[in-house]
Amino acid sequence: MAALSMNTDRWKRVEDLFHAANALPIDERRSFLEQACSDDSALRREIWSLLDEGSATGLLDGPAIVRADVVAGLATSESLAGRTLGAYRLDALLGAGGMGEVYRAFDTKLGRDVAIKILPEAFTSDADRLARFEREARMLAALNHPNICAIYGLENIDGVRFLILELVPGATLAARLSSRGALTVGDAVVVARQIAEALETAHDKGIIHRDPSRRTSR
Repeated sequence: MAALSMNTDRWKRVEDLFHAANALPIDERRSFLEQACSDDSALRREIWSLLDEGSATGLLDGPAIVRADVVAGLATSESLAGRTLGAYRLDALLGAGGMGEVYRAFDTKLGRDVAIKILPEAFTSDADRLARFEREARMLAALNHPNICAIYGLENIDGVRFLILELVPGATLAARLSSRGALTVGDAVVVARQIAEALETAHDKGIIHRDPSRRTSR
Protein backbone atom coordinates (compact mmCIF):
# COMPACT_ATOMS: atom_id res chain seq x y z
CA MET A 1 0.00 0.00 0.00
CA ALA A 2 2.86 2.35 0.74
CA ALA A 3 4.29 1.91 -2.77
CA LEU A 4 0.88 2.51 -4.31
CA SER A 5 0.46 5.71 -2.33
CA MET A 6 3.94 6.89 -3.35
CA ASN A 7 3.26 6.33 -7.06
CA THR A 8 -0.11 8.10 -6.86
CA ASP A 9 1.39 11.04 -4.98
CA ARG A 10 4.22 11.40 -7.46
CA TRP A 11 1.84 11.26 -10.44
CA LYS A 12 -0.31 13.95 -8.82
CA ARG A 13 2.75 16.14 -8.26
CA VAL A 14 3.87 15.75 -11.89
CA GLU A 15 0.37 16.61 -13.09
CA ASP A 16 0.07 19.68 -10.85
CA LEU A 17 3.50 21.05 -11.74
CA PHE A 18 2.96 20.41 -15.44
CA HIS A 19 -0.25 22.41 -15.50
CA ALA A 20 1.34 25.21 -13.46
CA ALA A 21 4.34 25.41 -15.81
CA ASN A 22 2.21 25.12 -18.93
CA ALA A 23 0.22 28.19 -17.85
CA LEU A 24 3.38 30.32 -17.74
CA PRO A 25 5.03 32.11 -20.67
CA ILE A 26 7.55 29.80 -22.35
CA ASP A 27 10.56 31.84 -21.24
CA GLU A 28 9.55 31.53 -17.56
CA ARG A 29 8.96 27.79 -17.42
CA ARG A 30 12.53 26.60 -16.93
CA SER A 31 13.22 28.84 -13.96
CA PHE A 32 9.87 27.86 -12.42
CA LEU A 33 10.74 24.16 -12.69
CA GLU A 34 14.22 24.73 -11.28
CA GLN A 35 12.62 26.16 -8.14
CA ALA A 36 9.59 23.88 -7.92
CA CYS A 37 11.51 20.64 -8.40
CA SER A 38 14.46 21.66 -6.24
CA ASP A 39 16.99 18.80 -6.31
CA ASP A 40 14.63 16.26 -7.93
CA SER A 41 16.17 16.23 -11.39
CA ALA A 42 14.13 13.21 -12.53
CA LEU A 43 10.89 15.01 -11.74
CA ARG A 44 12.11 18.12 -13.58
CA ARG A 45 13.02 16.05 -16.67
CA GLU A 46 9.60 14.35 -16.68
CA ILE A 47 7.73 17.65 -16.65
CA TRP A 48 10.05 19.35 -19.10
CA SER A 49 9.64 16.46 -21.53
CA LEU A 50 5.88 16.80 -21.31
CA LEU A 51 6.13 20.50 -22.02
CA ASP A 52 8.45 19.86 -24.96
CA GLU A 53 5.93 17.44 -26.43
CA GLY A 54 3.24 20.10 -26.50
CA SER A 55 1.02 19.96 -23.42
CA ALA A 56 1.02 16.25 -22.65
CA THR A 57 -0.83 14.94 -25.64
CA GLY A 58 -0.66 11.42 -24.30
CA LEU A 59 -0.16 8.18 -26.21
CA LEU A 60 -3.10 6.73 -28.05
CA ASP A 61 -5.43 9.16 -26.27
CA GLY A 62 -5.65 11.49 -29.23
CA PRO A 63 -3.37 10.79 -32.21
CA ALA A 64 -4.41 8.05 -34.62
CA ILE A 65 -1.14 6.09 -34.35
CA VAL A 66 1.27 4.95 -31.67
CA ARG A 67 3.96 7.58 -31.22
CA ALA A 68 7.05 5.43 -31.42
CA ASP A 69 9.82 7.85 -30.44
CA VAL A 70 8.58 9.70 -27.35
CA VAL A 71 10.27 8.88 -24.06
CA ALA A 72 8.64 11.12 -21.49
CA GLY A 73 5.67 11.62 -19.26
CA LEU A 74 3.99 10.18 -16.24
CA ALA A 75 5.98 6.97 -16.02
CA THR A 76 6.06 4.72 -12.99
CA SER A 77 9.16 4.85 -10.84
CA GLU A 78 10.51 1.62 -12.38
CA SER A 79 10.51 0.71 -16.07
CA LEU A 80 9.10 -2.69 -16.97
CA ALA A 81 11.47 -3.08 -19.93
CA GLY A 82 12.99 -6.54 -19.91
CA ARG A 83 9.96 -8.18 -18.31
CA THR A 84 7.63 -10.66 -19.96
CA LEU A 85 3.85 -10.44 -19.70
CA GLY A 86 2.37 -13.68 -20.93
CA ALA A 87 3.52 -14.05 -24.52
CA TYR A 88 4.79 -10.47 -24.73
CA ARG A 89 8.41 -9.48 -24.12
CA LEU A 90 8.74 -5.80 -23.21
CA ASP A 91 11.81 -4.49 -25.03
CA ALA A 92 11.83 -0.73 -24.47
CA LEU A 93 9.79 2.10 -23.01
CA LEU A 94 8.53 4.28 -25.86
CA GLY A 95 6.62 6.86 -23.91
CA ALA A 96 4.05 7.66 -21.27
CA GLY A 97 1.01 9.83 -20.78
CA GLY A 98 -1.79 10.44 -18.34
CA MET A 99 -3.38 7.03 -18.99
CA GLY A 100 -0.38 4.74 -19.17
CA GLU A 101 3.03 3.71 -20.42
CA VAL A 102 3.70 2.35 -23.89
CA TYR A 103 6.41 -0.21 -24.61
CA ARG A 104 7.84 -1.67 -27.77
CA ALA A 105 7.28 -5.38 -27.31
CA PHE A 106 7.60 -8.68 -29.13
CA ASP A 107 4.76 -11.17 -29.44
CA THR A 108 6.57 -14.49 -29.00
CA LYS A 109 3.55 -16.52 -30.15
CA LEU A 110 2.99 -14.74 -33.47
CA GLY A 111 6.54 -13.51 -34.00
CA ARG A 112 5.75 -9.81 -34.49
CA ASP A 113 6.54 -6.46 -32.92
CA VAL A 114 3.67 -4.78 -31.08
CA ALA A 115 3.04 -1.85 -28.79
CA ILE A 116 1.95 -2.61 -25.24
CA LYS A 117 0.10 0.12 -23.33
CA ILE A 118 0.11 -0.53 -19.58
CA LEU A 119 -2.25 1.09 -17.10
CA PRO A 120 -0.10 2.44 -14.24
CA GLU A 121 -0.28 0.39 -11.04
CA ALA A 122 -1.47 3.43 -9.14
CA PHE A 123 -4.64 3.52 -11.26
CA THR A 124 -5.66 -0.15 -11.09
CA SER A 125 -7.75 0.52 -7.99
CA ASP A 126 -9.29 3.68 -9.48
CA ALA A 127 -12.66 2.61 -10.90
CA ASP A 128 -12.98 5.68 -13.14
CA ARG A 129 -9.56 5.34 -14.76
CA LEU A 130 -9.97 1.60 -15.13
CA ALA A 131 -13.31 2.12 -16.88
CA ARG A 132 -11.74 4.72 -19.20
CA PHE A 133 -8.89 2.35 -20.03
CA GLU A 134 -11.30 -0.44 -20.94
CA ARG A 135 -13.51 2.00 -22.85
CA GLU A 136 -10.50 3.03 -24.93
CA ALA A 137 -9.97 -0.62 -25.86
CA ARG A 138 -13.58 -1.04 -26.97
CA MET A 139 -13.48 2.15 -29.02
CA LEU A 140 -10.27 1.19 -30.79
CA ALA A 141 -11.76 -2.23 -31.52
CA ALA A 142 -14.72 -0.51 -33.19
CA LEU A 143 -12.46 1.36 -35.61
CA ASN A 144 -10.87 0.05 -38.78
CA HIS A 145 -8.85 2.58 -40.76
CA PRO A 146 -5.25 2.69 -42.06
CA ASN A 147 -4.59 5.91 -40.10
CA ILE A 148 -5.84 4.50 -36.78
CA CYS A 149 -3.74 1.94 -34.95
CA ALA A 150 -5.26 -1.50 -34.62
CA ILE A 151 -5.90 -3.13 -31.27
CA TYR A 152 -5.07 -6.81 -30.86
CA GLY A 153 -6.26 -7.41 -27.32
CA LEU A 154 -6.88 -6.37 -23.72
CA GLU A 155 -5.15 -8.43 -21.03
CA ASN A 156 -4.76 -8.69 -17.26
CA ILE A 157 -1.70 -10.76 -16.36
CA ASP A 158 -0.25 -10.91 -12.83
CA GLY A 159 -2.32 -7.86 -11.92
CA VAL A 160 -0.94 -5.81 -14.83
CA ARG A 161 -3.66 -4.47 -17.16
CA PHE A 162 -2.55 -3.68 -20.68
CA LEU A 163 -3.59 -3.21 -24.30
CA ILE A 164 -1.85 -4.95 -27.20
CA LEU A 165 -1.67 -2.54 -30.11
CA GLU A 166 -0.25 -2.19 -33.58
CA LEU A 167 3.27 -0.75 -33.54
CA VAL A 168 3.52 1.91 -36.22
CA PRO A 169 7.12 2.62 -37.31
CA GLY A 170 8.44 6.03 -38.26
CA ALA A 171 9.02 9.45 -36.77
CA THR A 172 6.41 11.71 -35.23
CA LEU A 173 5.39 14.90 -36.97
CA ALA A 174 7.29 16.84 -34.29
CA ALA A 175 10.48 14.91 -35.05
CA ARG A 176 9.99 15.46 -38.79
CA LEU A 177 9.62 19.21 -38.31
CA SER A 178 12.59 19.35 -35.97
CA SER A 179 14.92 17.50 -38.33
CA ARG A 180 13.83 18.86 -41.72
CA GLY A 181 11.95 22.07 -41.05
CA ALA A 182 8.49 23.13 -42.14
CA LEU A 183 6.37 20.94 -44.39
CA THR A 184 5.70 22.00 -47.92
CA VAL A 185 2.10 22.92 -48.69
CA GLY A 186 1.71 19.65 -50.57
CA ASP A 187 3.05 17.56 -47.67
CA ALA A 188 0.89 19.45 -45.17
CA VAL A 189 -2.21 18.74 -47.26
CA VAL A 190 -1.34 15.02 -47.32
CA VAL A 191 -0.97 14.92 -43.51
CA ALA A 192 -4.12 16.97 -42.94
CA ARG A 193 -6.10 14.68 -45.25
CA GLN A 194 -4.93 11.57 -43.38
CA ILE A 195 -5.92 13.10 -40.04
CA ALA A 196 -9.30 14.24 -41.37
CA GLU A 197 -10.06 10.80 -42.83
CA ALA A 198 -9.21 9.11 -39.53
CA LEU A 199 -11.36 11.58 -37.59
CA GLU A 200 -14.24 11.10 -40.00
CA THR A 201 -14.11 7.35 -39.43
CA ALA A 202 -14.12 7.83 -35.65
CA HIS A 203 -16.96 10.36 -35.79
CA ASP A 204 -19.02 8.04 -37.97
CA LYS A 205 -18.78 5.54 -35.11
CA GLY A 206 -19.92 8.18 -32.60
CA ILE A 207 -16.43 8.56 -31.10
CA ILE A 208 -15.01 12.01 -30.44
CA HIS A 209 -11.80 13.28 -28.84
CA ARG A 210 -12.40 15.69 -25.97
CA ASP A 211 -9.02 16.30 -24.34
CA PRO A 212 -5.49 14.81 -24.04
CA SER A 213 -6.48 12.25 -21.40
CA ARG A 214 -10.05 11.35 -22.26
CA ARG A 215 -12.02 10.01 -25.21
CA THR A 216 -15.75 9.37 -25.00
CA SER A 217 -18.75 8.64 -27.18
CA ARG A 218 -21.42 11.08 -28.20
